Amino acid sequence: MKTKVGNSHIHLDIVGGIAGDMFISAMLDTFEDLQSPVQLAVACVVPTSIGAAEVLAGINSGVSGKTFSLKLNETNHSHKVGSSNSKLEGGHQHSPQHQHEHEHVNSHEHLNSHEHMKNHEHSPTTTYRYLCQLIADSELNTDVISAATELLTIIGKAEAKIHNKTLDDVHFHELADWDSLMDVVAAAVILNALSSSSWSTSKLPIGGGLVNTQHGLIPVPAPATAEILLGFEFFDDNIKGERITPTGAAILRYLHNHQLLIPSVQGMLLATGYGLGSKIFPGMPNILRAMHFDTQSGHQGGDQNSQQDTVVIIEFDIDDMTGEETALSLDLLRSHQGVIDVTVLTARGKKNRAVDVIRILASSQYYKNVMDECFLQTTTIGLRYRFETRRYLPRTQHKHQEYAFKSVLRPKGQQTQKIEHDALTSLETLSQRRAVKYKVETAKKQGQS
Repeated sequence: MKTKVGNSHIHLDIVGGIAGDMFISAMLDTFEDLQSPVQLAVACVVPTSIGAAEVLAGINSGVSGKTFSLKLNETNHSHKVGSSNSKLEGGHQHSPQHQHEHEHVNSHEHLNSHEHMKNHEHSPTTTYRYLCQLIADSELNTDVISAATELLTIIGKAEAKIHNKTLDDVHFHELADWDSLMDVVAAAVILNALSSSSWSTSKLPIGGGLVNTQHGLIPVPAPATAEILLGFEFFDDNIKGERITPTGAAILRYLHNHQLLIPSVQGMLLATGYGLGSKIFPGMPNILRAMHFDTQSGHQGGDQNSQQDTVVIIEFDIDDMTGEETALSLDLLRSHQGVIDVTVLTARGKKNRAVDVIRILASSQYYKNVMDECFLQTTTIGLRYRFETRRYLPRTQHKHQEYAFKSVLRPKGQQTQKIEHDALTSLETLSQRRAVKYKVETAKKQGQS
């Protein structure tokens, strides 16, 4: 289907797991028109002498979907970055590297998948700095370069911490593979194209068992993957194996870092897509499902000018702050990013003391930061929060003479105006303020500009 950038929500149902190629194929199955820009972007970093990105239909345990892989040219049998004598974009010359075998775990993805042989040697073309420069010197869009570099940095920092190295010393053992580099770039194209969408995910399958690496046997999830996913919620479905690769983890961390992840699905379901892994799991398809929702069409039979989204209601009680302290704290909270509104109610609390009941309406993208700010700006040591769906009328800002006002279009075509309160504060008397308010709010109805 055609990619819908605005008012979109995408839910990732992580059934079998998530790897770079599974994410890409699920998204291309959902948004077919992204396939062309993805393939063009891959061509910017993978020489034509090596091969090209290929999207194929497939099936895994009875579920049909897409796969995303590198189709090598018949004259080239190496996946290795630097295996071609041709120059990449930016004029980088690469020398041949040795070959090694790969044990496929969840998909074709090799990026730092820890499934390399123990005798793998370091190469200049596997360093973090080299790969970032390779992407930077390409003809990719600057936003895509930024996203791809950020994905590499997420993985690089995790590897550096696990192995007690600096970022400059990090080697991506498996990013010597063209198809792994391709996955990073393709994922960056998709994330950039859908940067204004909100996202959510199911709980992450933890997997289990051991994988063989150059450092010996290590537990699943691999240490770098676990480091990247600190703070995410996992569950155990008793199916072992490497369920999440570092690239898949980096994509989730990227969404989190850009505050695009929200806790709940919202909107009307428009499309689904399935990315297939290559491994077969007992009694369950190895798939990643993408679900695309239109957040503006979630209500039924209502006015088409209204919109719908999910907000967070945050509440707590204060009984040990002075009036001056509370007033300043609430002003600071009102100006904090993600806060939509703050209201205060007076009530009676424990021991019949007067308390202020604080209620904050917050964006679902920034609510965690807002809750942290509540603990910083007030004496509360506990709060309550819940997610609610709201329907609202978009407003537009205007000016009549020097007075600012907002306008909304109500159901059945009725348009109303409301002057901004700050525009009245310079007027000395109530009668003056009322006169200006009436004049501004009725001006458009009377045909005045």
